[in-house]
Amino acid sequence: MKDRGNITDLEAEVVYNGLCCYCGTCGAFCKEYITFEHELPITKKKCYEICGACYDFCPRTSFAPYAVERAVFGDIRADNLLGYYRGAIYTARAKEGDIRDKAQDGGFVSTLLAYLLAKGDIDAAVVTKATGEWEPEPFIATKREDVIAAAGSKYTQCPAVLGVGDAIEAGYKNIAFVGLPCHVQGMRKAQLSKLFDVHADRVKLLIGLFCTETFDTTKLRKKLTELGVNDIRDVEKFNIKKGSFIIQKRSGEVLKTPIKKMRDCVREACNYCYDFAAEFADISVGSIGSEPGWSTVIPRSESGLELVNRTEAEGLIDLKELSESKIEEIRNLALYKKRENLRNILARLEPIRVLNMELEPEMLKNFLLLERTSP
Repeated sequence: MKDRGNITDLEAEVVYNGLCCYCGTCGAFCKEYITFEHELPITKKKCYEICGACYDFCPRTSFAPYAVERAVFGDIRADNLLGYYRGAIYTARAKEGDIRDKAQDGGFVSTLLAYLLAKGDIDAAVVTKATGEWEPEPFIATKREDVIAAAGSKYTQCPAVLGVGDAIEAGYKNIAFVGLPCHVQGMRKAQLSKLFDVHADRVKLLIGLFCTETFDTTKLRKKLTELGVNDIRDVEKFNIKKGSFIIQKRSGEVLKTPIKKMRDCVREACNYCYDFAAEFADISVGSIGSEPGWSTVIPRSESGLELVNRTEAEGLIDLKELSESKIEEIRNLALYKKRENLRNILARLEPIRVLNMELEPEMLKNFLLLERTSP
């Protein structure tokens, strides 16, 4: 990938190359030219700019992890699998019943957002909300009831960063954003861009969610039919636990299938993502490593850690350190994603040019004597 490009380059290198993660970052800040159809950005007219924000912000054109860590956290990671974080890794749950009743796991994220809105620390929270058809869409929450209504995991992709663009256009100045690793990467690129100022600095808090992959909506609907769900509106909740994909119907019936049987529903672009633990968020949250009804919490930035501690001090959450054995469960899943998807990434790479030499990617370490080989 080049350092700079325009909308035509974005289409050629990302959209038409099976790499688009449908994060919405390109269209969030270029609504005049970019819209979305069939979970991909489309352009009905071209801007013909030499360099474009769409290309600059896209997490799939380029991403420099250590440079981002230095800029955001002031240091680089000591943990190669989980990324940079401060102090301990925690397990937490909401104390308030209305949040815990609606939450996917421990309700930590909903508690955090409701607290910040109530205190006036933020004036909007951009989250993802599912329609009755389980079509996820960006949603701007401005009060506690909004946050609770949007709680729960969706498992299909949403161009969530579009909601950030909408919130900025609407005049909100202190925004929290909840997204998957790809959403977080797109937002970090927008915040750190030296070429374009789109007021991304109004996003004061990035909460990232653990993610192995997301499902293609059309393929998921087909799979649900095979599993006995003829109308997706009958689904109350989806979940993934202990190797199973779980469907909880509104009737109370629960259907389960091994998660490995859901592989044919995964979005193609997810096969090239190496970030499981939302490594570039201020706070990362997921269920892996925690007991049922609790959330795993990784504070990364100073502001993220301060916020976790403040929420506990306010008596809104139960918080305790996660044991090393449980942290190892998270590392193992992060390792699995990185290892599997690195193979996919290497398979897509073209020969690497080093000065006047061209080398196959898998030969680079050997050529530079970074690994010893037999004579």
